[in-house]
Amino acid sequence: MGCNRTKKNTLGLALWTAAWLISTAAATAVATTYAEEHYGLKLALVIINLVIGGVMIEMNRRHIMALDELQQKIHLQAMGITLGVTVIVGLAYNIADIGNLYAGDAEFSYLLILMSLSYLFSIIIGTRRYQ
Repeated sequence: MGCNRTKKNTLGLALWTAAWLISTAAATAVATTYAEEHYGLKLALVIINLVIGGVMIEMNRRHIMALDELQQKIHLQAMGITLGVTVIVGLAYNIADIGNLYAGDAEFSYLLILMSLSYLFSIIIGTRRYQ
């Protein structure tokens, strides 16, 4: 029964994460395509993105709560590592941007990629550690 619940929660989390990614892409595309026009559409897409993001957070919470204690520990450690990496690298990245140490502007999307990869690798390493 527990395995089925975990699979169901994992699928729900995956679907809501996909919905959030799609809503993020839609909101970004409309916001960058239209400068001043379509204010209502842009606002609606941002609100939809926030609502879907909130549901995704709840699905993530349910997913974590359905895991066994060891899996929860692995995820908690991975989240801690991800937070630390993101804060440290993100601040350094911002300072480098302020100091014009590289061409271009700091982009949040790079931090999202860093967060995703650090979480993924932390989960993989944590899982291998406890096998």
